[in-house]
Amino acid sequence: MKKLGWQKYLPGTVVCTAFFLVLFLSPMEYCFGQVSGDSLWSFSKIRTDTNADNKLDYLGEEVTTTGIANINTGLLHEHYLQAFIQNDSAGMSIFAMQIDTPFKPGDSLVVSGKIKRYNGLVEVDVDSYQVLREVSKVPEPKPLNKAIANPSEYLGMLVEGEGSIIEKGSTFNGKYLRISPGELASGTIMVYVSNFHYLFDQFNFDILSTGDQISVKGIITENNPEFPKEQTYKVFLRTPEDLDYVGVPKYYMLLIIGGLIVVTVLIVGWVLILRKRVDSKTSEIKQSLKEKEILLQEIHHRVKNSLAIVSGLIDLQLDGTDNDVARHVLQDSQTRIRSMALIHEKLYQTKSLSDIELDIYIKELVEAIHETFTEYQEAVDLRFNLEKVELDIDRVIPCGLLINELVVNAFKHAFKKDKKGILEVELLQENGNIKLSIADNGPGLPEDFDFKGEDNLGSMLIDTFAAQLGAAIGIKSTERGSKFTFTFSKDV
Repeated sequence: MKKLGWQKYLPGTVVCTAFFLVLFLSPMEYCFGQVSGDSLWSFSKIRTDTNADNKLDYLGEEVTTTGIANINTGLLHEHYLQAFIQNDSAGMSIFAMQIDTPFKPGDSLVVSGKIKRYNGLVEVDVDSYQVLREVSKVPEPKPLNKAIANPSEYLGMLVEGEGSIIEKGSTFNGKYLRISPGELASGTIMVYVSNFHYLFDQFNFDILSTGDQISVKGIITENNPEFPKEQTYKVFLRTPEDLDYVGVPKYYMLLIIGGLIVVTVLIVGWVLILRKRVDSKTSEIKQSLKEKEILLQEIHHRVKNSLAIVSGLIDLQLDGTDNDVARHVLQDSQTRIRSMALIHEKLYQTKSLSDIELDIYIKELVEAIHETFTEYQEAVDLRFNLEKVELDIDRVIPCGLLINELVVNAFKHAFKKDKKGILEVELLQENGNIKLSIADNGPGLPEDFDFKGEDNLGSMLIDTFAAQLGAAIGIKSTERGSKFTFTFSKDV
């Protein structure tokens, strides 16, 4: 290309800059430079019908208009330019026998052509159009329920909403659904796909049924407005993604129910076959379990009886012993044996054979010790605050022996016959832990009392049983009494 004379005097950078400015501005000038604002026709003017006689005032006029595309070219018809443009307040159909420049939703178009009517639909029969890309954005869909209530106000515009299918069918040139927006809105509208649609086979209406709730996005259009009784408004679907389910379609529900029925029949048949095989074994297992339960109950009963015999032997020994020290030792041993015997008595009386209701056991154990100290039966009041707790036998035994040592110790050292005594036993559950407290209103522990440092058997046993339970020990002593607290986890 021959350079202009003045160009050879400009620096190279200036030439390049000027060239790209011209290149960048040329589409804007090409699109709009020859079209003034006054010469652009609005969609409402194109549809003008002053006499309301269904005859357009400007039918056949050459017009230029502009709007934003809300659909891709090549969808509604593979070869023809059949599309819609819109602005914030209205939309318009455009048509041509060929697609010159493809465009997509969000592209701005300047369209020139004649005003025409096709099957009642007002459109611009395009002579030429220009595309200005990436200037605007895809138009926001209008509410479907508003469009159904007044469709003529939303012609050519993108709408979106939900509705319930009240009819499904096909015509010679497409297939359709008729939907209702629901209880909060009135009216119905047809959702339509033409058999000229490029993706016609991908719109699967077969799985939809009347009553199904669907979500729809598409473009409002009309047919045959010159025959009011035959006038229809439609929502043109653009792609299969414009149609979606709300919930589960009846078609799928029937498949699911049918599948569940088949699976249920198979499972029932399989269960019946297994049941015949299992029944013969079940009676043997039940019999075996029953025998084992009886055996365990008998074992616990015999252990309890054996411990009772040992306690009786100690009674005989007590009768023949005059030494006070020996008598105290024998009595302490006897109370320990009775606490263990009571555990086995509880086990053969319960159904679990492994867990004991700790609250009931503690109450009966303390009352039994109280009865042993006959001289204190009137002088000492027992007070219980026991929450319901179940504990396995391996932990109940050290717990019972621990209680036995503390209660016996209270009767020996805390109470006097001439003064009213109170023994409080508390069992609580806190954050998965068991809290056991035994308190008396005696004179309290000596000031130099060191639980870990005591070398008597009682203190040593208490420390041992607490360690078996994994219990943290708390001791509070004043001149008004002492309180021992043991906190341990309910689970091993």
